[in-house]
Amino acid sequence: MDLRDKVDITYICKLSGEFIEKEKQEFVDLFNTVFHTNYSLEWFNWKYIDNIYGDSYIVLAYDEGQLIGIRAFWRNDIEDHLSYQPCDTAVLKSHRGKGIFTKSSKLALEKTKGAFIYNFPNENSLPGNLKLGWRINKYSYLKPVLSKSKLKDETDYIDDNYLVWRFTKSPIKKYYYYQKNGESYLLFNRGRNIYYVLGRFNNEYNDYFIKVDFPILFSYTTKETIIYKIFNNRGTVVSFNNGIEGTDKIYIPEYKADYF
Repeated sequence: MDLRDKVDITYICKLSGEFIEKEKQEFVDLFNTVFHTNYSLEWFNWKYIDNIYGDSYIVLAYDEGQLIGIRAFWRNDIEDHLSYQPCDTAVLKSHRGKGIFTKSSKLALEKTKGAFIYNFPNENSLPGNLKLGWRINKYSYLKPVLSKSKLKDETDYIDDNYLVWRFTKSPIKKYYYYQKNGESYLLFNRGRNIYYVLGRFNNEYNDYFIKVDFPILFSYTTKETIIYKIFNNRGTVVSFNNGIEGTDKIYIPEYKADYF
C-alpha cells in the first residue's frame, strides 16, 4: 500500500518476509544512523526473519526514493493471541515533525486488524500513543528483591522456544542468570552488579547465559513501591483495541518488552 502526503513522502507497509536484501540493509542503516548503533543484518534476520511467531509488519517511509523513516510492528505473541509490539521506530532528523510517526502507526494498525497490539512506551512517546487511542494496560514498578527465596512465586516462566529464540540467540545483548533452590532466573544487567529479573527458565539452558552468584536484584510489580514514591519512576504498558474484545484482560509479561 502506497500513500502520498503533501510533503511528497511515500509510505510502504509490507511483511518482513517480503523484504529484499536491499530493503533489509537500508532498514538497518537508517536505524544505526538515528540511534548511533552498529547493528548488522544478523540483527534484522534474527528479530524479523527467524521470528518463531512469523512475519512482522514494517512501514518504510521514502522521500524521493530515499528511506527517511521506519516503524515496525514486531510479531511477539502473548499466550495464544496473535500479537504485535511496535518498536524500532526511526526518522531522520531532517524529516521529523512531519507526522511520519502518526501516519506509519495508522498504516500498520490497519494492516494488523484483529490482532492484539501492545507496547512499553517511555514517558516521551506515551502522550503520542494515548492520542492515537491506546489505553493503559498496567503500570510497572521496580522493587528490590529482599528475599530471593520468594522469587519463584514472583516471576513468570519463560517458554523454552521463546527463551532460545529471543534470548540465547540475540546477536546484540548478553544475558545472565542466577540460581536459587534449583530454579534458574534470567537476568538483565543494569550496570555493575545490579540486575533486573526477567523470569524463570528451564535450567537445561543455563550454559547459554553468564552465571552471577551474588547479584543485587530488582523485579517488577504492579504495586507502587518506595522507589516510585522517591523517584517518581515507573514503566507503562499500553494496548490498543484493534478489533478484538477483552484486551484489558490479557496479561503482558515484562520479559516481552523489546528493550530487554
